[in-house]
Amino acid sequence: MTGWKKTIAVLLISITALSALSALLLTSPDPARAASLPTRLTYARYALRHARIALRRERRAYAAALAAADPAPADTAPPSPAPGDTATATLVPNASSSAATVAAAPVLTAAQWHHVVLRAQHHVRVLVVRVAQLRHALALRRAEARGDWMPIVRDAARHNHISAVGLRRLMSFESGGRAHAENGSYHGLFQYCWSTWRAAWNPWRSVSLYNGAAQIRATALAIHRGWGASMWPNTYPRAF
Repeated sequence: MTGWKKTIAVLLISITALSALSALLLTSPDPARAASLPTRLTYARYALRHARIALRRERRAYAAALAAADPAPADTAPPSPAPGDTATATLVPNASSSAATVAAAPVLTAAQWHHVVLRAQHHVRVLVVRVAQLRHALALRRAEARGDWMPIVRDAARHNHISAVGLRRLMSFESGGRAHAENGSYHGLFQYCWSTWRAAWNPWRSVSLYNGAAQIRATALAIHRGWGASMWPNTYPRAF
């Protein structure tokens, strides 16, 4: 296999492998079977690094294809050598060197390389977004482990278009920010009873009632739907 064929084969294999890896990273498997967030972030960063390397390589190949497709201007053609002028004669390529140049030309046209570059750019953009998403999710997971609820409060409020300050006040009024707060039959950060927590309205009903992050997100959703005053009649008006 000639040199340029090997180069094309390596590029195509790299694109295929990186596409498969990014597809794996972008899926949403069963949380019980999913890889840990740090592992997924490591793989996403690895894929992004190699996708950027491949993009630089494909841009160089595209530039070379464009240069090969453009004919040399007439005024830059090498002068005809004068008899006995050996210095000028060396500027004129012989037939064998021209044939070697044609044989080494890339198999893809400039238009095809342009398509490859566009696909590689899209692939890089997708991986950049995925890395940012995983970093954000990991930061929230670490905040939850520390018992620092504010990053999760801000994230849930932003997703549900409600006031993060109001959500924090409601949490403070209900439990003082204690995920295992108890008040008779009411539990957790926002003092849910079991029947309300396990009702069909709650997407997190299968999660423990004492899961602080789940309570924050469920409460933000309930407030977004306009149920705040009915579910927390004593504290919601003061919080919001």
